[in-house]
Amino acid sequence: MTSQTLVLDLHPSEAIFDGWIHAFGDYYPRRNAIEHQNSPWSKAVILAKRKHENIIEWFGQVIAAHLVEVLHSGEDYIITPVPGDPERERYLFGDLERSATEILADCIQAGMVGKVHVTVSNLLVQVRPKAKRQHQCLNTGERIINVRGLYAVRTGTFLDGSHVVLVDDVITSGATMAECAEILRQAGAREVMGVALARTVRFKPVEIHSESFMGDCA
Repeated sequence: MTSQTLVLDLHPSEAIFDGWIHAFGDYYPRRNAIEHQNSPWSKAVILAKRKHENIIEWFGQVIAAHLVEVLHSGEDYIITPVPGDPERERYLFGDLERSATEILADCIQAGMVGKVHVTVSNLLVQVRPKAKRQHQCLNTGERIINVRGLYAVRTGTFLDGSHVVLVDDVITSGATMAECAEILRQAGAREVMGVALARTVRFKPVEIHSESFMGDCA
C-alpha cells in the first residue's frame, strides 16, 4: 500500500468551500466498493485514520510542501487539529492517545521547519458527545446541526490576530471544519485556512459559504 500510494503524482485539488479549504485528493467511501478499491488514495486515507504513522508522515510531507508555497514566510502560523471524537477513539483504539489529526498536524509542522514559522497547538476541544456520527446524517443541514456547539477553544486560549491552519482528515459537507473555524474566529483568529487529506466524492457537491473565514493565505 505505501509504495503504491507514494508513486502517485498528486497535487491539491481545487480550493473548495469558497477557497479557504484545501483538499489533497478524492476519497471514495467504502460503501462505494468498486471506486474505493480502485483508489489507492482512499485506501491510504483509511490507513491514516487508523493511525498508520508512515502513511500519516507522507501525507504530512505532501501538505507541508503545499503550505510552504501558499503561506506567507513573514507570518507566524498555528497548526491545530480538528479534535478526534473521544468515543470513536476509545472504541477503535481502546484509549484516548493522540488522534490521527494530532499526529498529522505534527507531521505537517515537521515538514515546514526552517521554511515557514509554524507551531502546533491543540486549540480546540470537543465539549459534548455527538448526537450521531456525521456519516449518519441524511443531509448537509443535519450535519451542520449535529456539530453546532460541539467544540470550544481550550480555557486560556487567546488568538488575537493569529493565523491558523486547521487540519482534518476528510471533508464531506464541510460542516465540522466550518464550525471549528467559526469558534477560532470568535476567539480572535485573524484568518483560518483549512487543509484535509481528501474530499469525499459526492454526486452533488455542497458548498458552505465562509467569506468571513477567508484571508490572504486561502
